[in-house]
Amino acid sequence: AVCWTQPNLSPLGARRALGAIGRTRTLAATLAACWLLSFGCLVIAFLYTRFVVGVDFAGREGWCVVGLAGAALVACALGAAMGSLPKIDVGSKTGILTGLVCLLSLFTGLYGESCMALADTVARDFPLLSSLNPAKAICDVFYSLYYYDGLDVFAGNMAVLGAFAVALFALSALFMRRQRYASL
Repeated sequence: AVCWTQPNLSPLGARRALGAIGRTRTLAATLAACWLLSFGCLVIAFLYTRFVVGVDFAGREGWCVVGLAGAALVACALGAAMGSLPKIDVGSKTGILTGLVCLLSLFTGLYGESCMALADTVARDFPLLSSLNPAKAICDVFYSLYYYDGLDVFAGNMAVLGAFAVALFALSALFMRRQRYASL
């Protein structure tokens, strides 16, 4: 969606750039719509998991929805950061984003037992590297709800998600702000 707001990547972006609404306002509305759509899809998947599959969340369904909101925010922020990369076409950005998400998911242990062992080794031997993984932060939000009785660890993990979102949105704003167009 961020790519389609850029005048050099889409005719819609060129029309929007010439319109009366500023780039910041257009980008904010686009990101809000993307977050809402992403969050809605995650909630539907959660409801399916809860009521059709029958996975019990021990009365913490509300906190799971809060975690989903944070996960959707980080996903939108990562997409915005990748979408705002200058001088790269839309197809390449999509490929980079897909590869990055798959790589980050590998180091969270989401691909089976051997990947779990790899993720544990990385977390033990390189804790800083592990803490810089937004996919791991999302997993930790839900692990904290599952394994801990209190909400202190959950709140800390949500703060980490918030920090990731702020950093990624700031990076995308920096990229978007520096882009100039000679002609549309």
